[in-house]
Amino acid sequence: MKSKKIFLLLAIFFSFFSFSQKISFVPSIRVTYDSALNLGENFKKEQRFVLIGNSQDYYFGANQNYLNDTGQYESKGVDLRAISDYFQERVIGKSGIINTFLTVTENKIRYQEALKLQWVLYSDTKVINGVKCQMAATNKFGRRWIAYFSKEYSQSLGPYKFNGLPGLIFELYDTRDDYHFTASKVEKFDDEFSFNIGAFKRYNKQDYLKASFNLRFTSASLPVLQGEMRKEFDDMMKRKQKRFNNPLELKPFE
Repeated sequence: MKSKKIFLLLAIFFSFFSFSQKISFVPSIRVTYDSALNLGENFKKEQRFVLIGNSQDYYFGANQNYLNDTGQYESKGVDLRAISDYFQERVIGKSGIINTFLTVTENKIRYQEALKLQWVLYSDTKVINGVKCQMAATNKFGRRWIAYFSKEYSQSLGPYKFNGLPGLIFELYDTRDDYHFTASKVEKFDDEFSFNIGAFKRYNKQDYLKASFNLRFTSASLPVLQGEMRKEFDDMMKRKQKRFNNPLELKPFE
């Protein structure tokens, strides 16, 4: 009986722990990025993103997801919760570890990784929204990336997982210009950010990518579908695959 009580207490403890894994930090800046995304065959979209962070920790996600994740979806009593139509993944960097996470219907998944980008700095400069920026480049995820950063802002941050430069990235794009981010607004911001990742099932990156594909492009996220309805849904998902066949990470393990 005693062993059963101990087992029950441990189960309660680990259950509580898994659902209380909060990531918290106080940002010093908020950046709004406007983007042009080439997501697949003849499927180009514009989307707004938000980056908040300090020199070490940050959050990056599509604007609608940012509103959802920070509880800002209510306006004048109206619930404005929705999902990001195009780029649904969000990224949180904390203490050098990057969490990438995704929500599809009721499914919540994530993975962790540590990245260190190898940047090459160039003397080329350009002015972006009135701020003088310097050029840098790196090869990552099967693409060559060009960045323009400003030392006027000490935060070593940028869109998605791109950081590590001696200043804030104002513009980032790959040489195919499939993914292009440009900062349209930079402001001081110090509201504490807190997010519970405990509700997201953790995978290694390879298994996460498999799960993400199944949830977004097959009927795996809707197991209640059966028979002809399931076949029609899978056919629709195959058409969706063709539209979303150009991921930002062409080579996720490069």
